[in-house]
Amino acid sequence: MYQKEISKDTMVEVHTIETYQRENDSITIRRIGTSDYLLLDEIALNIYRSFSSDKSIDEVALMHSANDYEINDIIEFVEVLLNAGYVKSIDGVLISESLIDNHPLNAEPSKILKILFSKTAWAFYLFSVFANIFLFYFSDNLRPKGSDLFVSTSGIASICIIILGTWIVIFFHEYGHICAAKSVGIGAKVKWGYRLVFLVLETEVTDIWSVSRKKRYGVYLAGLAWTSMLILLCLVMQFYFSNEIILKILKFTVLMQLQTTVFQTLLFLRTDLYYVLTNFLEIDDLNESMKLIFKNIFTLKFNKISSILNSMSNKERKITKIYSSLSFIGIFVALYLFLVIDLPIAYYTVKQTLEKTLKDPLFSMSYWDGIAMGTFTLCPLVILTIYLALDLRKKIKEKKRKELGPILRNSI
Repeated sequence: MYQKEISKDTMVEVHTIETYQRENDSITIRRIGTSDYLLLDEIALNIYRSFSSDKSIDEVALMHSANDYEINDIIEFVEVLLNAGYVKSIDGVLISESLIDNHPLNAEPSKILKILFSKTAWAFYLFSVFANIFLFYFSDNLRPKGSDLFVSTSGIASICIIILGTWIVIFFHEYGHICAAKSVGIGAKVKWGYRLVFLVLETEVTDIWSVSRKKRYGVYLAGLAWTSMLILLCLVMQFYFSNEIILKILKFTVLMQLQTTVFQTLLFLRTDLYYVLTNFLEIDDLNESMKLIFKNIFTLKFNKISSILNSMSNKERKITKIYSSLSFIGIFVALYLFLVIDLPIAYYTVKQTLEKTLKDPLFSMSYWDGIAMGTFTLCPLVILTIYLALDLRKKIKEKKRKELGPILRNSI
């Protein structure tokens, strides 16, 4: 990071950018060779294009004096670009190397992907939603029950099935996002993450900002669409199979898929439906705006945060306040469920594990059942703790860095 003070005599050279669709009064730009995006208005974009290694900030400000931009405004803009990684050099000192795109964006998708996300396919996905509701309503036998979670009386067998089934369900959902992203010509990758106190797998689609808002809906909803399709498949298969084990596996899969679907309604956890909502409202980071509301209530830096809130449009401020109120309630509900359900289950399982391992003979089936149950329960909590620690370490390192630039990122 550049350490010297930026002044009116500073000469700034910026990286080559690519511009994308215009949204209202803003234009999305991307630094070539990266997936870092910024949202600029037309005047800011013209200022960006005015920077060069032989022009001082004073000269750039003079060029745009008709727009009431002063030197301090230009310096602040440079700091935004510097933090966002868009500055190539300052006064001839190299800040970051120029990059090239390894893979072109908006590449032509394959025919299979075009079929999977055609209008006909989306009509089928929508049909599967109503078909599932119909089957659940009119068939008591198909309605999921809590007992469907346990496929076998054996702890080891149940754990193996739960782990395998959960991974299949998660993979199927996330693969829907990946295929949908490829269908609009952009890449995606799956990574670990967490939401509040819940460990999750998420699909990172940072280049989603290079496509129009209309096309983003397909990427955001693809996971739920494929989930609905898999639920319908498992429900229909129950009419054709009588084997008890197969039926239990099908019922378990339906239960897991429904849990995934219900989880999506917790918008404040940045679920698929959260991104659908922000895309519809054209507020790209509603959660960050919500955090400003919370900080405005709880922090001592009241005046500073209030000024940021006041800079929002009336529409955005009103929506943020409503969303924050609902999220505040939702956060308490989620924490309550975690403390009242998840932790007691973990405590009970660990207790049973200790009792079995201490009382039962070594290498007996009951002994290994206890070991398996304890491992299954503690693994997600251990992984969650590790990710929380890593995230805290990252935040401590970035504490001194001011978050001036609205870099757009997306994980669903």
